[in-house]
Amino acid sequence: MILETATPKSLVENALAQIAPPQNIVVIDETKEAPNFQVDIEKMSRGFVNIVKNAFDAMPDGGKLIIKSEEVGGFVVFSFTDSGNGMTPETLGNLWTPLFTTKAKGMGFGLAICKRVVEAHTGKVSAESSIKKGTPIKVELPLNLKTLDGHDFLFL
Repeated sequence: MILETATPKSLVENALAQIAPPQNIVVIDETKEAPNFQVDIEKMSRGFVNIVKNAFDAMPDGGKLIIKSEEVGGFVVFSFTDSGNGMTPETLGNLWTPLFTTKAKGMGFGLAICKRVVEAHTGKVSAESSIKKGTPIKVELPLNLKTLDGHDFLFL
């Protein structure tokens, strides 16, 4: 991983710059300028792009994607909430599984890659969903990044 200093706002803006929303979808970025934290910007942006693309796909008739950030107990917590069709419990249970997809042309790697990237940062990713109620996806990233064995990362 190549760790760089980022803010929630800069990280989300980087991801959103890589994809154009469909004309019938409004993206509301309510992320904050603080705090600063260490992250592999390229990899995490790719993970965020995968979440955003899935949100767009969940709203074929248009809708709204709201992205927020907050600092909670040593973590930056991002929420991506779409106004889409929601997911069945079965789909939700397989969401992070490699090769699982509900899309005709999907490969089933997008969210699995996102999960691996978040976990490589010792963070967590989760989703909740109900049919016809959209889907909030939450990404928690530590402010003080630790290695998997609990030691601080060394920045050389």
